[in-house]
Amino acid sequence: MRWVRYIAIAIVNGFGVVIGIIWVAVPTTVAQPSLNYQLALSARQPDGETPQSLSELYKLRDRLKVQLDNLAKTPDSAPFPAELWKSAINRQQSQTLAQQLQKVQSQIQIEERAKYNWDDAAKLAAQAVLIGRTSNPSSATWEESQRLWQLAINTLRLIPHDSFLADGAIDKTIEYQGNLSVATYEMQVARSLEKIRAEEEEIRERARKEQEKKEFARREIERKEQEKKDRVRKELERQEFEKQELARKELERQELVRKELERQEFQRQELARQELERQEFQKQELARQELERQEAARKEVERQELETQEAARKEVERQELERQELARQELERQELERNQQATPQPTPESTATPTPAPVTPAASPPNFFFAGDTNRDGQINEQDDAGKEQWSLSQGALILFNDRNNARGKIPTWKQTKVSAPRRAAMLSQVNLNLSENFKTSQLFITADSIASPHISVFQKTGEGWQPVDISGAKALVFSTNIVLGVEAKQFADRNWNGTVNLKATAQNNGQEIASTTIQMGVSPWMIPPNTAPVTEVQVSDRGSVNSEFISQLKRAVEPTGAKVKILQGDRTWMQDTQKNGYVQLPEQSEIRLFNVALKSNSEPEKNPPLKSTQNRDVKEFKIGNPRSLDPVSQWSDGYGNLQVTPPIPGHPMGRVYYGNSGNTSFNPEVLDFIQAQRIQGPPVDIDTSWLLTRQVDEIINFIPTQTPGQYVMAIASPEAGVKLLEELEGRGYGDVTINRGLSTQTTVSAALKNRALIQHNLYLQNQKLNPIIEKLKREFLLGDDQIIQVPAMFGYSGYAWWPNMVNSVPVNGKLLVSNPRGPMIEGVDYTQERLRQLLLPAGVSVSFLDDRYYQELKGNVQSATNTVRKPEDRPFWQSLPNN
Repeated sequence: MRWVRYIAIAIVNGFGVVIGIIWVAVPTTVAQPSLNYQLALSARQPDGETPQSLSELYKLRDRLKVQLDNLAKTPDSAPFPAELWKSAINRQQSQTLAQQLQKVQSQIQIEERAKYNWDDAAKLAAQAVLIGRTSNPSSATWEESQRLWQLAINTLRLIPHDSFLADGAIDKTIEYQGNLSVATYEMQVARSLEKIRAEEEEIRERARKEQEKKEFARREIERKEQEKKDRVRKELERQEFEKQELARKELERQELVRKELERQEFQRQELARQELERQEFQKQELARQELERQEAARKEVERQELETQEAARKEVERQELERQELARQELERQELERNQQATPQPTPESTATPTPAPVTPAASPPNFFFAGDTNRDGQINEQDDAGKEQWSLSQGALILFNDRNNARGKIPTWKQTKVSAPRRAAMLSQVNLNLSENFKTSQLFITADSIASPHISVFQKTGEGWQPVDISGAKALVFSTNIVLGVEAKQFADRNWNGTVNLKATAQNNGQEIASTTIQMGVSPWMIPPNTAPVTEVQVSDRGSVNSEFISQLKRAVEPTGAKVKILQGDRTWMQDTQKNGYVQLPEQSEIRLFNVALKSNSEPEKNPPLKSTQNRDVKEFKIGNPRSLDPVSQWSDGYGNLQVTPPIPGHPMGRVYYGNSGNTSFNPEVLDFIQAQRIQGPPVDIDTSWLLTRQVDEIINFIPTQTPGQYVMAIASPEAGVKLLEELEGRGYGDVTINRGLSTQTTVSAALKNRALIQHNLYLQNQKLNPIIEKLKREFLLGDDQIIQVPAMFGYSGYAWWPNMVNSVPVNGKLLVSNPRGPMIEGVDYTQERLRQLLLPAGVSVSFLDDRYYQELKGNVQSATNTVRKPEDRPFWQSLPNN
């Protein structure tokens, strides 16, 4: 009965002072969630079909969704008029279930809001208890405790009356009201004591001033006596000083003579050193020239060796052609003999008649054409016959990854033995087998090498559509003079398969091979677009009211650039970690075809359903390896915020992958091996992130495009720049200005600088961590100092960004989305924001600052909270490779 509880609240408010007198200390367990959400729900056992807890509501919602899905699979039309009532019943059931599902989802929202308010009240109460247990608490301490108890009570009152937690909230409100009364009483007592102490202090202060007055008179007498003695002492010191000054000048003269002699000796030695350096340089130059000569000779030997190998390869091909020609001639001879045996014997009168011309040979190699798009010009013709046996990144027919299960199967596609028709025929790589009519009595087979056969599927285009091809050689093709085959890959190249397949076409007569040829194909590699690529879509998770303002600001910043903002419902707070959006390329006649392919995260698969981009219906998804069990310290190491790629750099025209290495736990080795197997954006470069809380490299490094096409700058977090920014502010008289405004780390400039442990920690990070990283990046990515921007940042002891991390930002079509650093406000301008604008001004980058306070308190920022779909590179990778 709720009215009884409300009367109890009134009684507690009326007798709070009495309770406070007998109360000694708030028990430790008062503010702890003794009626926490799980226990509060466990006391309510389900009654029939009515849910009694949030977990039961989730189960009911899932059950209703399953029932709706089952009804949706039921045909809506009946084959007989007499069964029309079944369709009507099904529609009625669907409507009823949909209404029930809507009500359940509404109740879930109520319960989730109630749970949030319950937990928030418990946290406030815990803080109040902690303050109440402080030794010798002051009136201000009790006033803070009183405020926290009142906030906890107000938070409990926000719990809806129709929530499962409503009764428990009333009970807890009664309990908190009592504690509020106690805090109020203690505050009054403390204020009385403080007033008494202040009066006593005033009496002591008057006595102290009287004593100081007497002491001052005594000291004045002593001072005058001391001044007299000082005058005598100074006269003696003056005389001594004059004597010492004469001696000093004599010593200076002697020192000048000595230094002049030393300078002359140094010049002589310097001339000798320069002569030795010149001689050493000449010797090294001669050695370098000798090494260059030897290198040139080595390259010449290698070139000759390659020419020899090429000549040997051509000789083998010539011998193979001769063997085929001999086989063809033998077939012609056998065919001619069969024709002669089938011809009637001539009469004497016809002995002079010429013999009929033989039939065109059936196994003529020119009439057995088998090739894919070897030269990658988007069409298949005779030019594709050259070099078809040897595939490389630069040349050879490409195969597309086309996982027809779309990551929904329980076993990998390449392990399945049953092959069905292709789901998307447009994603098949075409191979042509063109024959003459002479082969119409032959059987044609397509076989693949044993290593690659589990990883590919082959289809033949027939009048009945695409039919699976048996690539074991047991079943022949459907004969046609122009056979069109389609090849797809069930997976990309990885640590276990290099992505290439040898396809062999064979013609047989009576079990004997009469013609054959082989082509080699390879899977088109998976690539990651860099942050400098244009953006088509920005994805963010809707977290309710806590990030609604962030989403609004995100839309206002992104949509004018031509990109779309996709808002996803669910519990994926860190969108950057859920998947890495990449792409593959396939040649066509007029242009190349581009396909978006996303590498999905293996962590918490039940909470990570596939995301569908609205920009391209050719989105494919795949996963690498299995989830890893990581310790809590390294739990974020495998998030895809820890896998990034540079813009095009020398030697890596498609960019180069880099990742965070925390020492004991690196980024997922299976994914790194997969990147290496693509042979485009590797080998990956590891960056030391052992000192970061998230262990993710996107916390400290970001590549940002400039206004000049093809050029970029690299932003890197700089704790030293962060400390210098604070020192600069204090030097200008702004020590009392607030920084980290509105955050849990809010303080002033001077207070931050007085925290020497924090300052020394950040300077240590700069010297021992960031400076070596910068040198490694300059070496690995061939960066110049003018391409590196050191962004002011500071990090807490556990490696989190002490103020919002401006490096963890997102470039979107000429605009940079950056976390609002909440820096000091100087004359109405955020000083830290303005510093970043100045740093990016030479690059012409436009900056939009977003309020990501919700993510900052969770130790993340703008890039971690979002994901992007970027436009793939238009230029074919095979034309961009260094050897081209």
